[in-house]
Amino acid sequence: MTATNDDADRALAAHVSGVLRHIWDPIGMKTEGPRDAYDRYIPGIVALLRGRSAYETAIVEHLIRIENLEMRLSARTRVMSTSTRAARALLGLREACLEAPHTLVAQIISRDGQHCIWIFRRSDGLHSYQHALFQSENDENGEYSWWADARDGRPGLFATATAAEAEARAIIGWLRTCDG
Repeated sequence: MTATNDDADRALAAHVSGVLRHIWDPIGMKTEGPRDAYDRYIPGIVALLRGRSAYETAIVEHLIRIENLEMRLSARTRVMSTSTRAARALLGLREACLEAPHTLVAQIISRDGQHCIWIFRRSDGLHSYQHALFQSENDENGEYSWWADARDGRPGLFATATAAEAEARAIIGWLRTCDG
């Protein structure tokens, strides 16, 4: 692995940790408890995300397998499971950390898992954001899921990540009411 891949994997791992703790969180720690409670699962998830065949269903199944087999938690049902929302956020991280030309600073995902905002730091130190929509398709070749550009205009460049996020919150409807 080159230094570039190592750096990308470290950045991806840091963001995966946040998704596991703040979105997936099968034991309901929220901000309580040790920050590294789910860290043992990060290497497997990073490896899964590096594989091009990891789609929403495969990631959901991986997370549920961890819940059931490793954590020995009983099955949970909800309108939209936290595993599904976490899988979509993890797919977003793959797009933003491994395929984007800039460094991901933050990712905000809607409660329904259909919208996502990525805030990037460019190599020149300026910041930008991108709004993406979750897409999935099943055809004769199997399941595909990805994040597509929402095409709702091109945001500008900002001196800070906070300024980029403020602009996104002012312009993008679902984000105005999102608690982050």
